[in-house]
Amino acid sequence: MPGVRRILKVCQQRFEQLARHFGARRPERAVALWMDQARQLSQSRGISLTEALVWVDARLQSRWHKFQRRRRGRSTSQSPARKLFCDAGLGGLARWLWAAGQPAVWCRDTDDTGLVRKALQAGAVLLTTDGLLLERRVIRTGRLPTVWVPPTLRVTEQLALVFEQLDLQVQPPRCMRCGGRLRAVDKAAVVDRIPPRTARWLEEYFLCEDCGGLFWKGTHWQRIAGQLRALGLPRAAR
Repeated sequence: MPGVRRILKVCQQRFEQLARHFGARRPERAVALWMDQARQLSQSRGISLTEALVWVDARLQSRWHKFQRRRRGRSTSQSPARKLFCDAGLGGLARWLWAAGQPAVWCRDTDDTGLVRKALQAGAVLLTTDGLLLERRVIRTGRLPTVWVPPTLRVTEQLALVFEQLDLQVQPPRCMRCGGRLRAVDKAAVVDRIPPRTARWLEEYFLCEDCGGLFWKGTHWQRIAGQLRALGLPRAAR
């Protein structure tokens, strides 16, 4: 199958690049080991080999990010957050990234060429379901950091994959409409926008700095927070 062969080729190229980054004396042996790990993971989890390769790649990329930070003497909390550009097929993932406090942009109406161009201009990380994009030179050479997100994964699995590969931590939630930052607002200033029943039992409210949406820690907010905790994602120190 051409699609499978293409993903295998791209993952092997990424493994070869990582082996060189890590200073492996025999890169071909490192690549063979990682390919074998993917085959074992495919069998143990009952997932396709391509998905298993993506998970192994994610773990290796995470190790590389941590190695780079140690070498530069920087902690995770000191690393600036990079904007994440999600392709048209990742609207659900974008919303979960917002809930987890990540600066994501859902590019729902942008074609592949425009998506790559915008991500480069913004210095962003590209998240895509399109395996064909991985063959573009700008991605193969690492100039545009890219995470391939298998569309067959559940959205929470996609979220875990992105957190694993990019070594992310859960931050204060963002606007669930547009991904903008939320800032605390005095209740009296927005009381006319608060449902009467909610106003009777909640005192803490937030406004989106981008779209002006009003939010509060109601049952929906608490349910999402509970799901993020259940995923066991790393959290930023307060």
